Amino acid sequence: MVGGEKWVPGTESPCSIGFSVTRSGGTKAFLTAGHCTNDADQAAYGKDGTRVGTSNKNGTGSVNAAEGDFGIVDVDQAGWQTAPAVSGWGKGDVTLTGSAEAVVGTAICRSGQTTGFQCGEVTKVNQSVDYGNVVINGLSYSSACSAGGDSGGSYVTATGGKAVGLHSGGGSATCSSGSGEKFTIFQPVNEALAKFGASLVTSAPQPGEVTVAAVSARTGPTGTPVELRNSAEGGTALHLVRHRPPGRPVRRPGHRDDIRHPDHGRHLLRHRHGHRHRRPQGLHLLHLDRHRPRHGSPVLAAPGNQNLTVGRPFSLALRASGGTAPYAFSATGLPAGLGIDAATGLVSGTPTAWGFRNVTLTVTDATGKKASATATFTVWS
Repeated sequence: MVGGEKWVPGTESPCSIGFSVTRSGGTKAFLTAGHCTNDADQAAYGKDGTRVGTSNKNGTGSVNAAEGDFGIVDVDQAGWQTAPAVSGWGKGDVTLTGSAEAVVGTAICRSGQTTGFQCGEVTKVNQSVDYGNVVINGLSYSSACSAGGDSGGSYVTATGGKAVGLHSGGGSATCSSGSGEKFTIFQPVNEALAKFGASLVTSAPQPGEVTVAAVSARTGPTGTPVELRNSAEGGTALHLVRHRPPGRPVRRPGHRDDIRHPDHGRHLLRHRHGHRHRRPQGLHLLHLDRHRPRHGSPVLAAPGNQNLTVGRPFSLALRASGGTAPYAFSATGLPAGLGIDAATGLVSGTPTAWGFRNVTLTVTDATGKKASATATFTVWS
């Protein structure tokens, strides 16, 4: 049982496997979408058409209401085994090492039997979504794309192999066609694990350098509180993640700034068996002091050495301060398959060959002053 692969509830349309889990009594199962598991004690079939087990056993394994959109299928047929893996559909399978809460800005990838492996970032959390026949609370949004049949599939962090969510719905446009927005909606996985008293089937994380989860660039008006959470893994705990904006005082321990904004407007949704639905859209923040001059030369934060895997998406956000904005970023010596966004400093791509490269990363400010940092990028096969 591999996340993102096909499973079929009875004689209905196929859905996608979320994550392999172990029940509290030690029995095998997998998580998927609640709207795929509505019928109690329904036969469940795998990608080869043979029976896998029983969906919504005894009528206690499906939630498709205000509480959430998640279900569980018991794997009770011989020959089927659970696995700590999510299919990368030719881009490198992901080995699960645990779970994580969805945080706005985190780079994620989703896997489903219709559109395969698609990546983006978390754009909203804790949203209420009106699917027409039901309003579901506590769902999250991403900028990835999807299509019908991806329901129940896996959401994982782009680095670190953390399970994040289960596919619930998507925008009016699919990955390959249609007009309108391309976005997806997912159910946070930890809520489903707690509801069913289940634990993820995981593998021990690989040792190596500390890896900080990729986050997208953030903009906002001067004087508005902003919260951006970082997470890290690898190396040896304890990890301390700090970021000090240029020219700003360090906050006292225990102080927390929260950002809140209302939702405005409504946009059409699709998927969930062809129905059209609506969702709220959040207010976009505008950065108002992008061109404020800063004194001195720019400084580029050293990202540290990086460990990558052939065929697995990678991203690394560079951080610059000082000097005079806007900045321009460049890099020399990147492994094959990687590139850098000159405006944002995001190094991203999918490595195509193993080996190690000594990479020089450079930032140039608006006055032409430069700063550089070096890092070793090791690509494993």
